[in-house]
Amino acid sequence: MAGKAVDLDVDDMDFPLPEQQSRAFPAEGIRIGQSLGGVKFVNDESRFKRWVCLYPLYFDKARSVEQGRKVPQSLAVEQPFARQIAAAVKEVGFNVCYEPGKTHPRDFFNPGRVRVQLFDEEHRPVRHDIQTRKKLMRYVAERMPHVSAEREKEPTLQDLIDSGAMPVLPGMPPPGANNDEEEPAAQPKPGKQKKNKKKGKAKHLV
Repeated sequence: MAGKAVDLDVDDMDFPLPEQQSRAFPAEGIRIGQSLGGVKFVNDESRFKRWVCLYPLYFDKARSVEQGRKVPQSLAVEQPFARQIAAAVKEVGFNVCYEPGKTHPRDFFNPGRVRVQLFDEEHRPVRHDIQTRKKLMRYVAERMPHVSAEREKEPTLQDLIDSGAMPVLPGMPPPGANNDEEEPAAQPKPGKQKKNKKKGKAKHLV
């Protein structure tokens, strides 16, 4: 028997963070084992493709619905972050794939993405009372203020520009440019210099 179709979203896209930051973690992400209570690295990310995606932006109390928040204001969280989401999802009872090297295109400076397995390999719901991302986010939002997790490092503007994640805006120096270098002084144009001749008697100081 086929399970309920997973709700997809245009936000479920790969958007890489700077290479410098993602070196500390595998690009394919980290799976937080539900039964082991720990973390293990995985090499095959294809198994997570149909898992639903959660970004910190969806839970951000400082954002409006138009700006990307997806939970009610009453459930939104102050300064949410991806590891906090992963820990909350685990407490709700789902397998988690934590991807530190991904970020939402509307939330550059809050890195990390979490994938959640709503259905097993046989397309059966992991929890019969939670079969949509909307309901999942409500449960996760309720748990987020009560979990303990370390916040991810925030990328700098230059990190994003250097990685190509953010384009260089008009008037901004190109990546790698040294803004401290002084411009060379303007050279005089070649030609005859005019002598300053004054008519009249010379004046002498006494």
